[in-house]
Amino acid sequence: MYNILLANIFDSSIAFTIGNITVRWYGIFVTCGIVLAYFLYLFLSHKRGIDLDFSLEAFIWVLLCAVICCRLFYVLPREEYYPIDSWDAFVRFWDITQGGLTIVGGIFGGAMGLLFCCLRNGKYSYAKVADCVVLCVLVGQIVGRWGNYANQELYGQVVTNPAFQKWPFAVFIDRTGQWHQALYIYEGVLNLIGLVIGLVLFFKYKKLRNFTISVYYIFWYGVVRGTLEFFKIEHVTFPGTEIGVIQVICYCAALVAVVVMVLNQRGVVRFQSKCFTVDGDLFKPTVVPDDYLERREEYLRDGIPGSSFAGVGKPRVGAYPEKIVPTRVPEDYLKRREYYLEHGIPGTSFYGEGRDRHGAKAE
Repeated sequence: MYNILLANIFDSSIAFTIGNITVRWYGIFVTCGIVLAYFLYLFLSHKRGIDLDFSLEAFIWVLLCAVICCRLFYVLPREEYYPIDSWDAFVRFWDITQGGLTIVGGIFGGAMGLLFCCLRNGKYSYAKVADCVVLCVLVGQIVGRWGNYANQELYGQVVTNPAFQKWPFAVFIDRTGQWHQALYIYEGVLNLIGLVIGLVLFFKYKKLRNFTISVYYIFWYGVVRGTLEFFKIEHVTFPGTEIGVIQVICYCAALVAVVVMVLNQRGVVRFQSKCFTVDGDLFKPTVVPDDYLERREEYLRDGIPGSSFAGVGKPRVGAYPEKIVPTRVPEDYLKRREYYLEHGIPGTSFYGEGRDRHGAKAE
């Protein structure tokens, strides 16, 4: 029944036409994926305290750069089919109405667009925003893959067992007249699982360092894409071997991602920058007042005005008071005052005497 229903809906790659304008199913699914991804990004960024204006600007930069690089990554390796020797050829070079986009290029372009937006604003950490964006990329991939069904592409080996010659296990390809493995469904389901895991990490594990979820996405996509390459009918291999180029790249990326995640969580590597200093991950150091010893009980009770140290259970004074965990002076502060002033209080934004959030000397 599902096969008949889908065949009736997607009997052509063209959804409808308006005058001379042809609207294809692929474009509809990609657009729906982008819209859903954007709404999820608004929700996740709100949870991370990122304001709406920045979110709108980031969306524009990410989308623009992603589309450009999607096209470039597709046509540049095929320069014999897309020569730029005339104006018509130049127009065809950028014409995406007939297809010709590569998702790897979109990931690269989106990352560059987000980096430019973060550097231009200097407001939010790239690592902090990227953790929100990558989960939305998975949503776009899940929905957008349905466009591959309408275009009858992204399919695998021939399915000869009649029991599996049906959706969602297989898809009938008109050009071959046979049933093939429905790789677009396989990838969509695996990415849905990856999205659920990513959302659990995002909301349940508050101690994850920034950029861990971004690296997790690289790991997950590398494993999924590399594995599905085994089922493709044709894929690029190293000369004289059966080893797939994409598989090697994806599995190597996944392996590196695991190592980076571990090092990031252990604090061996940190994806931070002093370029982001307003509401990002670097805070102005909290300085303990000179009269702290005399007024200790008062400061513990009421907090130090204008700082992120607001005493026991007191929220930070200033913007977003409900979203910032207060810095507490340790019980042994009086005994280890010199140590804390030199090295900072671990896990807090107080690093004394001109030190930033991670203990480095501020310039």
